[in-house]
Amino acid sequence: MELMELNEESALKNVRKLLHDLAQPLAAITGTVDLLLLETDEADPAYKELEMISNQLQQVLDITAEIRRLTRDSLNQSTGLPA
Repeated sequence: MELMELNEESALKNVRKLLHDLAQPLAAITGTVDLLLLETDEADPAYKELEMISNQLQQVLDITAEIRRLTRDSLNQSTGLPA
């Protein structure tokens, strides 16, 4: 394995770890917001704001999951493992 391949593999592993580290607090926040939604009456002005926050957090989680998938596929491709 060439040095450049090792550097790329190391970088991809670091990206995956950082994405995991990012996703954990986002998931905790999402869970808290979702609980607040369950406890908040839909007529409450805060409900729409909580709903928007929940949707935005889910989009960020979806993006991080997609980047993790892409890095996993790149790592598997560079190491010859199936995706």
